[in-house]
Amino acid sequence: MLPPTPQKHRAVGATGWIAIFCMALLFVALAASINTKPYMPPKVAQKYMEHWLIESARRVAGEVRLKHVRSIEPFYLRRDYQPVWMDSYELTKAGKELLQVLRETAADDWRNYGYELATLERETSRLSNIPKQATAVEVLLTDAFVTYAKQSLNAELLPDTGEGDHPIRKVGLTNSNKAEISEEQVVDLLNQAIQNDQLDNLVERLTPNHAGYLSLRQELNRYLAISNSGRWYPLPQELRLQPGERHRLVPHLRWMLGQYGDLPKSALSWLFKDGKERTEAPSEYAQYDLRKPEFLFDDALVQAIRNFQQRHSLSNSGALDEKTLRHLNVAPYQIAQKIALNMKRWRHLPQQLGQRHVMVNMADYHLTLKDGNSTELEMKVIIGNLQRRTPVMAQQISTLELAPTWSVPHRIAVTSLLPKLQRNPGYLQEKGYQVIQHINGIDQFVDPKTINWKKLSPRYFPYRLIQKAGKLNALGTIKFLFPNDKDIYLHDTSQPQLFNLDKRALSSGCVRVEKPRLLAEKLLRGQQGWYRSNIDSAIDQNRTTRIRLQEKVPVYLMYWTSWVDDDGILQMRDDVYKRDLIAGLAPVNPAVSL
Repeated sequence: MLPPTPQKHRAVGATGWIAIFCMALLFVALAASINTKPYMPPKVAQKYMEHWLIESARRVAGEVRLKHVRSIEPFYLRRDYQPVWMDSYELTKAGKELLQVLRETAADDWRNYGYELATLERETSRLSNIPKQATAVEVLLTDAFVTYAKQSLNAELLPDTGEGDHPIRKVGLTNSNKAEISEEQVVDLLNQAIQNDQLDNLVERLTPNHAGYLSLRQELNRYLAISNSGRWYPLPQELRLQPGERHRLVPHLRWMLGQYGDLPKSALSWLFKDGKERTEAPSEYAQYDLRKPEFLFDDALVQAIRNFQQRHSLSNSGALDEKTLRHLNVAPYQIAQKIALNMKRWRHLPQQLGQRHVMVNMADYHLTLKDGNSTELEMKVIIGNLQRRTPVMAQQISTLELAPTWSVPHRIAVTSLLPKLQRNPGYLQEKGYQVIQHINGIDQFVDPKTINWKKLSPRYFPYRLIQKAGKLNALGTIKFLFPNDKDIYLHDTSQPQLFNLDKRALSSGCVRVEKPRLLAEKLLRGQQGWYRSNIDSAIDQNRTTRIRLQEKVPVYLMYWTSWVDDDGILQMRDDVYKRDLIAGLAPVNPAVSL
């Protein structure tokens, strides 16, 4: 056969190049179609928005009845029924942020929040190029936003309120006296935010933006993911493990601690083989070889247990004991609930905490003096007992009182001191108390020896008791005052040995501090005439002295059973005041074991 002529060769080559060119055009077109976002025409959006807001407001997405349709329908009418949370068939940044906020707000199951979150989660998880579905998500988000904004602006999301441990002394305005924010006002805020291109900012302003809140958000998402993975199950209640022991459930224990962040990923590296993680324990009746390394309670696992124990304020033994197992067996969803409730507690605080501020965490029996992001001082505290719980509050320390006297509150005088006086009338003199009676419009000192204490009762006690300054004074050497209507303050104590206890809910409501002189020195920093030597001199001479701070220092009495510390580690504490239970969370009990 003769070789092809040059002309024929050139023709074949040209045909090939044309085919390659056509294929390239085809690939370009396919790539463009893949990378091009589907677009919802305004008329299509209007058609389906009108459908949901006018015709089907009682069965959006087949099941939801809109709560605020009378307010949001005019809002959309002014916008020609164009979406605000959706960009055609995708959530906008503000839409994603709103969904996250709704999710984290409702995660504690404290109440029925009314966001129709189950429907929203379902519909957003399967968003596609269907106008009817995308517009349903849009109106559901707006309806949920109005509900959430009302709750936020009307302080309905604040936990730890309404406790009667400390009756209010002064009559003043409370939240019930303020006009409630209406849904129409919320829609007006929404409209203004859109006009000013501040929708993202509006969602953020309605939600705490403190670093502590945002850190808890990450932990909440972590534990919800663990719960949704379907891989978590509790360990048997009778399981006990010591370092060096082997057990078929060690792989699952290792997986749990890895998920919680207590076992570093580097310690799991040997578990990976062919890209798969070997964490599933063989069944009780399966054949398995305990000599394999995955069944060994090794040093890395011991350290992980210690990390877990430290985060829960347990004995740092490294062994899987009863208490540790009880905390390990709390289901991830319960932990997520606890985290979500503690996130709400950030709503008690102002957006700006102050450059220097005092933070007390009652659940941790701990006080921190912060200067920006730095910690100036830390110490233990004693908080109110279970009958006189320390209230949550945000105030400003304005005055320090050195070598204070103590005017005993009437309730404490008749319930605590009177029984002691009836048994031992000399108690007042032993502890440095003075007795005052109001006679003919004048306060007069009364000799306690002239009083028949056994004839007195809580109903009849016409005296006031004042304890003189000194070592025996119940307030100790210093009192830190901040204005509030419940007569709460920080102070020293005449019983410093109590700081050696782990559980320190022991006071009558005020917060006793471990290092009062050092705290006073820090707060008076730069204030002329008040150095540590001056402070010590006034106290040692029992010279009662009031000092006004030139710059007030914010003080926050908070109750966090869950928070993220400065090292980014999630900390968990027992619910000493049962405030988590009051908010509706289930008690922390061991889960039913397999």
